Amino acid sequence: MNYAAPMHRSSGWTRFREWVLVWVCGGMLGALAADAVIGGYDAGLHPIKPALFTLGAVFLCIAMSLMSRPRLCLATLGIALLPAVRLFDAAVLRRFDSSFQDQITMDLTRMMLVLIAMIAVLSTDKWEKTALWAAISAMLLTTGSEIYEMLGFAKFSSIPGRYAGFNSHPNFPPVLLCEMLGIVFALSKNFRFNCVMIAVAVPGVALTYGRSGMIVLALLCGAYVLLNARRNMGFLIVIAGISLPLLGIGVAVLENGTQHGVMKDKNTADRLEAIYNLDFEKLKSPERVKDLNDAWEAVMQKPVFGHGTGISGTVYAPHNEYVSLWLEMGIPGIVLFVGTWICLVLRSIMTGGRAGYLLFALIAYTPVGQGRIEVPHFSLAMVAAACILWPKRYQITLRSLKTAPATAATFTPPHPQPISRQG
Repeated sequence: MNYAAPMHRSSGWTRFREWVLVWVCGGMLGALAADAVIGGYDAGLHPIKPALFTLGAVFLCIAMSLMSRPRLCLATLGIALLPAVRLFDAAVLRRFDSSFQDQITMDLTRMMLVLIAMIAVLSTDKWEKTALWAAISAMLLTTGSEIYEMLGFAKFSSIPGRYAGFNSHPNFPPVLLCEMLGIVFALSKNFRFNCVMIAVAVPGVALTYGRSGMIVLALLCGAYVLLNARRNMGFLIVIAGISLPLLGIGVAVLENGTQHGVMKDKNTADRLEAIYNLDFEKLKSPERVKDLNDAWEAVMQKPVFGHGTGISGTVYAPHNEYVSLWLEMGIPGIVLFVGTWICLVLRSIMTGGRAGYLLFALIAYTPVGQGRIEVPHFSLAMVAAACILWPKRYQITLRSLKTAPATAATFTPPHPQPISRQG
């Protein structure tokens, strides 16, 4: 019999399945991370409803992953613990109730489904390529949409004078771009390609006029370039000759962005001046300090178990992830959150600094941001970090109860007796 044709069909199906996992599912995860579908729909760029896209993407990712015999990284279950607890608190306990609570519950449910899809896809054999492509596509979509907005083709940003792209709020793109760069640095060993991705991230962060974003990006990229400079000195000299003129053009574009006719946007101008001069007084935001103080006073009112999931972001805006979680979930929530970081950092140290850039990008924004655990790019970065730091996988299989009797029936006794024939 000729077995070549079935083997060929099986090999073709395997290649097709892997292609769908890497490029289609990875691209969908990148689009979810960049909020491309939501931002494009709100701006009227396409008719695809975000809820339908999310459900379709989650279904396809999980289905294709199950067909690929996934092997689970147990650490990803720990990453999913805090989002699951917050969803239970918002949907079942409802300790904080407001007119926005149903929408908060829906958002948390959506994020839980997306997180499950990410864990499923990154449990397959091609998870590294998939995660890398998802990160790259999220960066291209984010920076591309900001440039698209800057050129006047669309309006995404909720704050005048600053560009946000699909994310709608200019505080999110710098966080996303730094997190995705961390994934690229961890999974790609090609220094030149990684420098290209740095070039993609820089305008995406600069166009938001984000103060903390520029600082974190400079530290992240500066450390990466310096630690790899010795082996790539010639390439860096060429890049420096090309990038310096482009940097001057970029500065001129940013300064021009602070002008609206003959009027000057004081907000963006002050932000730009603070970044250029490293003026730490101007880098501080008096409004954020007041918001943080108000939230801390609310924490002290219920320090043990908090006020309930949803109060941070609706009633209070501490702009600090630790205070935000303490405000909502009390001491158990903050212990779970900090404990996750401790486990990740210790594991990175034990493995020689693996995923160090990614962990820095994740942790650096926690004192100056909030609500990141409710956005897809944070989940993608966290799941990728867990998979990188704990490469051992476990495959879950279901064994039939009939297996044991069948095995016993085939057991050959050590001294077989002769069998008499009758008839």
